[in-house]
Amino acid sequence: MHECLLCKRDMKIATTVFGSGCIKSIYKLLDLKIPKNVKDKESYLYKSIMKRLNIKNLSADQKIWLTDRYLTYQYIDNLKYGDYAKLKDELNKDIAKISKIENYSQFETANKVELKQAYTLYKKEEKFENYISKVNYVEDTAKVGLKLLWETLPINLIIKKYTNPFEISAIKSMQYALWQAVAIGGNIVGFDSSAELLEHSLTNEPKDLVIKEGKIVEEIKNDLQFQEKLRDIVTTYGKDTSLFNKKGLKIQFDNSDLYFAIHGADINVEGKKIDGKWNLLIEIIDIYDYTEFKNLEDYIGDANSIPKSMFSSFIYNVAHLSVMFGVIKEYKVIIKFNINSYEVM
Repeated sequence: MHECLLCKRDMKIATTVFGSGCIKSIYKLLDLKIPKNVKDKESYLYKSIMKRLNIKNLSADQKIWLTDRYLTYQYIDNLKYGDYAKLKDELNKDIAKISKIENYSQFETANKVELKQAYTLYKKEEKFENYISKVNYVEDTAKVGLKLLWETLPINLIIKKYTNPFEISAIKSMQYALWQAVAIGGNIVGFDSSAELLEHSLTNEPKDLVIKEGKIVEEIKNDLQFQEKLRDIVTTYGKDTSLFNKKGLKIQFDNSDLYFAIHGADINVEGKKIDGKWNLLIEIIDIYDYTEFKNLEDYIGDANSIPKSMFSSFIYNVAHLSVMFGVIKEYKVIIKFNINSYEVM
C-alpha cells in the first residue's frame, strides 16, 4: 500500500508522495501558484520550500523529510486554538538541521507530531470555525445547538483516550470556544441562569457561588415543580408544629433554563409559623458538574421534546468529556432566599 504523505490515503499505483487533491491543498496553504508547464509538481514544491529556507543540496529523502516538517509547522502555525510555541520552536530546530539528518527518527519532533495530525486538526478547526460563525440560536435553539455540537466539536477525537499534548491542546481550546458560544447563545434566547453558571465553570479556578437574588431566584420561586415541592414539604413537616427544619431533600427542575443550570440538587427548608402563616428560609445546593454519562432516557420527560431528550443528553455527555479535559470545572452553587407569609393552598 502506498499512502499519501499528507492524508495517509492509499494511492494504489501512484508513484508520487502526495495525492493530486493534497498537492493542490498544499500549494494553496503555501500560497504557491501551481505551474502549468511543470508536470512534476512535487519536485517544484521541494524546490520552492528549499528556496524559502535557503537550503541547498539535499538528498531525495531529505527533501521529503524537509517538506514533511515544514508543512507540519505551517499547519500548526495556522491553528487558532491551542498553544504551540514550544512545538513550533522544536520544529524549526529540526528543519535547521535537515542536512545532517540520515534517518527520519532523528528528528526531535518525529514522535511528537505527525504531518497527518497537524493537517487533520487544521481541517477540523476550519470546519469548527465555519459552523461557529453560522450558528443562529434565535431561529431554533435545539436544532441549531445540536447541529453545532455534532458537526463542529471534534467528537471523534475527544471520545478516544489521547495523551499527545499537541492534540489535547487543540481539542481543549476548541471545546472552550464551543462552550463560550453555547453560553452566548443561552443569553440570546433567555437562558440567562444556565449561561451564567456555564460561563463561571469556564474560568480558571471557579469559586463556589452563593446566590441570594437575581433571575435564577425568581425563576425558582415561579417554577411549578418548586411550588409543588415546597407545598409537600410544608404539609408533611409543618403538620402539628410551628417550627421545622428539614435538610437533604432532592429537587429536579423541568423549566428549560433551570433544567440546564441545576442538574439535580438538595433542598433545605427551615420554617417558622407566625399567625397561621409560614416564614420560610430556602436553601438549594447543587454541584455544578457533569461527572457521569447520561442515557437518553435519563432526560426524556416528553417524547416529543428535543431539548429534554436528544439535545440535553448530548450536551450533558459532551460536557462530561469537557470536564475530563479540564475545560469545564466543577464548583458548588448555593441559592438562598426567603419566602414570608406562605400559606399552603
